[in-house]
Amino acid sequence: MKRGSLEILSRFFSFGFGLNEERGTAGSSLMALLNEGITAFNISARNVVDPRGLLSLLDFVRERSNLLPFIMSDEEGGPVKRLVPGFTRGISHMGLASTGDLSLVGEMARCMAGEAKEVGVNVFFSPVLDCNIDTANPIIGIRSFSADPYEVIRFGAEFCIGIHSAGVLTTGKHFPGHGATREDSHLCLPIVDISERIFREVHLRPFGNLIEEGHLDFLMTAHIVYPSIDEKPATLSEKILTSIAREELGFNGVIITDCLEMDSMNRVYGIERATVEAFKAGADMILISHTPELQRRAYIALKGAVEDGTIPLQRVKESLFRVEQAREKLPHPEERVHSPSVLSKPDVLLQKKLAEKSLTIRRNNGAIPIEKHSAIVVVELTPTVTGLNEVEISNSETRKIFSTFFNVERFYTLGYSTSAEEILAPEKQSNSNIPIVVLTASRGSEQMKPLRKILEKLAHKGRKSILISGRDPYDADNMEFFGATLATFGLLPESIRAACMAICGEFG
Repeated sequence: MKRGSLEILSRFFSFGFGLNEERGTAGSSLMALLNEGITAFNISARNVVDPRGLLSLLDFVRERSNLLPFIMSDEEGGPVKRLVPGFTRGISHMGLASTGDLSLVGEMARCMAGEAKEVGVNVFFSPVLDCNIDTANPIIGIRSFSADPYEVIRFGAEFCIGIHSAGVLTTGKHFPGHGATREDSHLCLPIVDISERIFREVHLRPFGNLIEEGHLDFLMTAHIVYPSIDEKPATLSEKILTSIAREELGFNGVIITDCLEMDSMNRVYGIERATVEAFKAGADMILISHTPELQRRAYIALKGAVEDGTIPLQRVKESLFRVEQAREKLPHPEERVHSPSVLSKPDVLLQKKLAEKSLTIRRNNGAIPIEKHSAIVVVELTPTVTGLNEVEISNSETRKIFSTFFNVERFYTLGYSTSAEEILAPEKQSNSNIPIVVLTASRGSEQMKPLRKILEKLAHKGRKSILISGRDPYDADNMEFFGATLATFGLLPESIRAACMAICGEFG
């Protein structure tokens, strides 16, 4: 293959930059990517100081790119959002679905996409179209609209309409579905042993419907093995990416891999093999979000595979056509709503409305309301760390919010791996009849099981007991011994504040 043709291969990668560099700067890693001719960039929170700084950074990227670049970002809303601070965060997909308000779904997506477009972001890695049918799923949970494929279709389509209305491109993920796993593909390679019937009727259905309706510009692959479909992970499966996505579902947009640095790919297959096999299988773009050395090795591997004929020239031409078709749909900088000197600010009223409308009281056996400024005890279970780098509320901020509504006499902060029995022993032995509020942050229904016994003892001490399920809502449904249970579908400040209002009886 000629040298000029090999240079085209740089268009098949989306790379992140700025790892271990000063936040929000155009450092050496970005300059190296621009020199290599990379034309797709994945923005992480480490690239964002504030909207004006990001605008300046992305203007720099555009000015030094030969082509209008793809500027991509994980923008699901709630805990999975990279454009922070200074942008409207929104709430999780499941939180949106809990409102039952399609107009609110579109409003949030339109707001987030409009703010992103103003600073130069033009591709959202959303919506999540996974059906979270396994409540023990540790990595999707509230990122999914529902376990019901028809609800995922209904809310997912409206989310896409909102994104498109602002001129930003959409990505359906994680194809062909990440909702049935009990493992995190950041940490291992999940194997989902479900029937082909369930695979098609549940997990594939939202993707098929939204493809048919023209809502999706990109598809992002799932690093998951479905033995009933193929022995290879979806990301490396020609049957899934070509036979199903292209030929069966008729998707003619860009297929991009989920990040190949995740252990399910890099540790199991190695970055070089994963890159080549994904492209051979039908992926058009390879996403590597963090490490320059892995990016360099992936680039070299793809070049070598094209040069030695492992990847046929026809495959290269097909992907190039799809990538450039998508590039033609990108908004241009001159389409900004405001001038750079008048950037939008976060929509505080929308954020408040989202938090309050998504909150649900799952059960109340007379434990609420509690009079405002009453004495309470709070037990907070801190979020566990995943490969997603989710941003949640800090312990100090949680306590501060509770303290504006109640007299917090004692505040416990526990990790899920901590010996809760020992830490909470004084509370269990206390004769105090002060109401106890437990705030959980579980990822999947299994995580609370080791703590169930001690929490049940605390809840049965003859006082009012309240559980706030701060992330996945399954704690609120499974901890039936609490006097009242609420679900916030996320641990953002507005959501905690809404929960405190509900406990006081101020709404809902």
